Amino acid sequence: MDKKIIIAIVVVAIVVAGGASAALLLSKKSEGGTVKFITLAPKDMKAALSTGQVDAYIAWEPYVSDSVAGGVGDVMMWSNEIMSNHPCCVVVVRNEFQAGPNGAELTKRFVKAHIDATQWMLDTLDHKDSANYTLLVNMAVQFTSRNSTVVEAAFEHIKFGYQMSSSFRSALEEFTNMYIETNMANLTAQGYTSVGDFVDHYANGSMLDAASSVLPSDTILNPSSPIHLGYLSGDLHQMAQVVAQNLSVGGTKTLFQKYGLSVTDAVGAPFANGGTEMIGFLAKSVDIGYLGAPPAILQHLINGAGTTIIAQANSEGSGIVVKTGSEITGLRDLVNKTIATPGESSIQFLLLKIALEREGLSLEIKT
Repeated sequence: MDKKIIIAIVVVAIVVAGGASAALLLSKKSEGGTVKFITLAPKDMKAALSTGQVDAYIAWEPYVSDSVAGGVGDVMMWSNEIMSNHPCCVVVVRNEFQAGPNGAELTKRFVKAHIDATQWMLDTLDHKDSANYTLLVNMAVQFTSRNSTVVEAAFEHIKFGYQMSSSFRSALEEFTNMYIETNMANLTAQGYTSVGDFVDHYANGSMLDAASSVLPSDTILNPSSPIHLGYLSGDLHQMAQVVAQNLSVGGTKTLFQKYGLSVTDAVGAPFANGGTEMIGFLAKSVDIGYLGAPPAILQHLINGAGTTIIAQANSEGSGIVVKTGSEITGLRDLVNKTIATPGESSIQFLLLKIALEREGLSLEIKT
């Protein structure tokens, strides 16, 4: 018998005998799937999970620990498992405000208060048996309307910080590239030559450097023109602004007042998400705000929002939550199911997209 015919018969026999294995191999090569998403405010996600409106959600703290403590949800994956030390919330200034009367001085003093508040939190979280820790937890309970059990659990997953390191900038570059690759934004419209050029300009550390020279003030620099502050509803990532507004210094002053600042909530604050807060920046109703870095980047690139990142607020502190008792234990179990996100401009959305793409899965809006 011709050798070629013999070889062909052997190959066919192997394929027939091992048909199941061959089919399995083929299926593995073509594995994939789609996860559906909807947009919800984090405050509504726990209820949506409980009632079955969604099969999972991704959110920031305390909206993760709240479901766990309430017996509604389990954490399938923490955000640091997707991207270790990823930046999250930042401090953003409206450029026109900073360039206005006393704007640079007010911004510098604000950053100084932010640094002091952050450092106080870091020291306090290292001493959980202290009176300051009890004070911090109580402030967080009031801010989030969650109990101390939820707040204390949430603090375990958040890294507070203000510096903008090289790894911070690299992560911003990755987020920006994701927006460009999905045609959500481009650089040329705002005059940037590269992603690196954009991040170098948009994340400006000059106020962090200048803040070291700020001294306490006996008088308020802006008594009749308070800084209009933006922040997100109950977002523990932004706890520094809560501390700066409420921590008593010397028995009579807050940290903002210590550095001669009058600060008030911006119209619309607290905001549901960073995209909504950026609308406030565009409307010039927010002067300085705390929000996720991605929505600030996106709105600057697509709508020309005149803003700059001047400090970091936190890293990590988000998670993917599934209903307690569900059979969802991994990302592939989310195929053809629905997950809630805070919005397509949020860092949580980008982190989810990164995690799914690593598994060969896609994410699309539920219609």
